[in-house]
Amino acid sequence: MKNVLIKTANSKDFKEIEHFLTSKGVSVCFEKLDINKKAASDIAFCILWVDFENEEEFILAKDFVNNNKDLKTFALLKNHTKTSLLNAHSLGCFACINKISDLNDELFNDSDSAAKKRDEIKITDEFVGTKILIVDDIVENIKLLEDVLAPFKFEFTSCTSPSQALVNIEEARYDLILLDVIMPEMDGFQLASEIRASEANAQTPIVFISASSEKQDKIEGFNFGSLAYIEKPIDPQTVVAQIYGILKVRKLNNQLLLEKENFIAMLTHDLKTPIRAQIQALDLLLKDYFGALNPRQREIVNEIMASNKYMQNMAENVLTNYKTENGKLKIQKTKNDIKATIENTVENLKFIISQKNQSIRVSYKGIEDTTAYYDDIEIKRVLSNLIVNASEYSFDNSTIDIIVEKKDNNFKITVSDTGLGIQQSDINTLFQKYSTNSKDYRKVGTGLGLYICRAIVNAHGGNIEASQPKDGGMSFSFTINLDLPLDKKLNLSANSDIGNINKSSDINNSNDIED
Repeated sequence: MKNVLIKTANSKDFKEIEHFLTSKGVSVCFEKLDINKKAASDIAFCILWVDFENEEEFILAKDFVNNNKDLKTFALLKNHTKTSLLNAHSLGCFACINKISDLNDELFNDSDSAAKKRDEIKITDEFVGTKILIVDDIVENIKLLEDVLAPFKFEFTSCTSPSQALVNIEEARYDLILLDVIMPEMDGFQLASEIRASEANAQTPIVFISASSEKQDKIEGFNFGSLAYIEKPIDPQTVVAQIYGILKVRKLNNQLLLEKENFIAMLTHDLKTPIRAQIQALDLLLKDYFGALNPRQREIVNEIMASNKYMQNMAENVLTNYKTENGKLKIQKTKNDIKATIENTVENLKFIISQKNQSIRVSYKGIEDTTAYYDDIEIKRVLSNLIVNASEYSFDNSTIDIIVEKKDNNFKITVSDTGLGIQQSDINTLFQKYSTNSKDYRKVGTGLGLYICRAIVNAHGGNIEASQPKDGGMSFSFTINLDLPLDKKLNLSANSDIGNINKSSDINNSNDIED
């Protein structure tokens, strides 16, 4: 029989709790809260039944907990308020209980019995190695969750402070995050907000686990995209069922997303060949291989060419996104001339630009040597996307400016237009996947162009940013480092034919998107 100690400030109304505990086969011992001696060694756990909003009772409870740090202590709240909950939690109680019936059977069963209950739940090995982050300021709570979820064979990372968790969410990507709501440094909702703003775990499922049963806390949790709200003290079978359900749904969603991505990749791959064939045929027509075209015929062929170039750019963007998402985007830095790269890109886009009678003006600010180490094909893709964007959202007869300048050990390339621009609040979302303002302007767009630009520039070790000039329009600037990384330098130093490293082909004829 287990012995349970009840610490309280008065001796009224003991019958209800005594009846409940004795019905569980537990021996109950009552003590006044002002008796702060060490608890007997045979005490299984202690229940603090006090008014946590009463300063005197709170101080006595705090002294008792500090004198019995090895004793598992529960707080039975007399006042069911958030203040009481916060004060009780600050003592380091194992769990806070709103009513006597919340003392779950699991607290009175031995570990073998609890393990037997868990074994009754069918758990497969399909989620072995799943990365779980647990954040709770009480170590005992973390150990309990790890024990309950042990049959899944998860890979656990545990944090007892939100600041420690913030470091982890920036360094690793998790499959599921379990958050305690009430923590002294930062509450779970604030931490969830930081997680949602992170790059690695913005989409990671979150589950809140809390001793608070208040409706508003649950609503706030679901507002943060929480997939479940588990109340303490936890019921192992319920937790196992909820976690299993969440991971099962996530797995199915990932499979659907993968099938979608594969379908898009195959579709755009199959489109590549006919688009290229049409461009080559149209090019022959424009070069008068089959006889001279009259002005009207030439105008129509130019329009068809511009449409095909636009389709080619969209298809390549979708394929590049596929490669980026699957880790297949490889950057091959070689020595190139940025002047030649820009000229080739502009030449390739002349049909698109001509549709709106626009012009492109390129300026090099105080630069004599225009060579640098970069992936010529991928930087052409960045330039193509930025120029096509500028053309789409600019007026007819306008000028698109490309400015190249040297900043420290980088080329800074800026593509500017004089269009309508966008709202300042939308600038921060421009480089997100599928972010597009095309609907506002009744344009066609995938929302992948700028997302891909950022991925390519970041892969080069550079940065890309957007801004709105005072005279209107939009400017996009990105940087290219002029030098090679040290490991590449060492490889090149052994190559006597460095001067012949790179001879870039035109973007149309290169194998820029491999099968």
